[in-house]
Amino acid sequence: MKENFEKLQAELLKSAHRGDLKRTAEILLKLGRVYQEVNMKDHALESYKNAKKLYNKCKNPRGEALSILNIGIIHEKKGNHKNAQKMYKEAAEKFKRLNDTKNQAKAIYHHARLLEEEGKFEDALKLYKKYHKLCTLIDDTNLVLSSYAKIKSIEGYLSEQPINRDLLSLIGYPIVILLAEILTVYINVLAGLGAHVLILFALLIHSSLVSNEKLKRLLNSMIILPLIRIVSFSIPVVTPQIYQLLIISLPLFALAYVLMKTQKSKVEEVGLILKKPNLQFLIALTGFPIGYIEFMILHPKPFIPMSTFPYLLVGFFILICAGLAEELLFRGILQRNSEKLLGVSPGLLYASVLFTICHVGWGSLYELIFVFLVAIFYGYMYQKTESIVGITFSHGLCNFMVFLFIPFHLAAL
Repeated sequence: MKENFEKLQAELLKSAHRGDLKRTAEILLKLGRVYQEVNMKDHALESYKNAKKLYNKCKNPRGEALSILNIGIIHEKKGNHKNAQKMYKEAAEKFKRLNDTKNQAKAIYHHARLLEEEGKFEDALKLYKKYHKLCTLIDDTNLVLSSYAKIKSIEGYLSEQPINRDLLSLIGYPIVILLAEILTVYINVLAGLGAHVLILFALLIHSSLVSNEKLKRLLNSMIILPLIRIVSFSIPVVTPQIYQLLIISLPLFALAYVLMKTQKSKVEEVGLILKKPNLQFLIALTGFPIGYIEFMILHPKPFIPMSTFPYLLVGFFILICAGLAEELLFRGILQRNSEKLLGVSPGLLYASVLFTICHVGWGSLYELIFVFLVAIFYGYMYQKTESIVGITFSHGLCNFMVFLFIPFHLAAL
């Protein structure tokens, strides 16, 4: 080691005397590695920095990038992680411009490893995925397999960990949505709609920043809530009111389609499949008692001006469609994603709370309690049957009883 060091020192003096910048930089780079091997970090750092300056001066970007990478390694050894990360990032960018895939992968790996050691697993995961992609280009089977294993290891760890700040946000979103609902319905419509728009953008931005795929899907699904309110208050008032419900349902179906496509969900995964038909029939029949109880709580006016058969028939199909849109979104998509992240029971409770918040506008505490219990029932039936067919008809029949059949029946008495 001593002989090697003395030889490099002698070569350094000769090349410097000749004014050979490139050769001097190369020797400084080698000298830095020798210092690094004997743990002389300050001397190594000085050598790498001098090499970087000379490489920059003689327009040698690859040598400069190698110097930067080694500077990062020394900063890391000295415990200066912030500077180390900065150097790794800069080196990776320079190697990328040089199409030096192997060294780019090396720089990204060091950066990812350092982030992992600091406990920044989500950021580390993003870099490991880049590293894995580069390893496939290098065509090194061992690196490909090891990087893939690292990705799966971190993903598994993240999926098992408490969500921490994200858990706080999952608690916070229902609260701010509730406040936005109260603001919209009882205080100022425009201010409330503005709040819902902000919540919508917050959910979209938040979902784009998280690496936990389950959390990302849940946040994407939660845009249902602000969007329902934005759509319902943005369309013109239509008479009879039942047709307004149909107009609102159309963008909800479109949203369901988009969410299913982006989350790559199959129709059977969101419950659009008939399973246990006998049980589904019994579940559908619960719409009658549920509708009667809800009518006794709300006593709403009918959604159509007359009780003739054509009107009732059209109203029935519209309410079934509305029920399908809500059950597809809240149970098939939102509850499903909630359960995947939080667990079966907590996920059911979380989705049911969100569904209940959408009914704040009725201004009845009894209605909110009842809706929450119905949401639990529908969600539980969805869990047991893996289908939304029965609860969709129950929901539609409930609405039919509340807004059409019972109001006209009582009016005729």
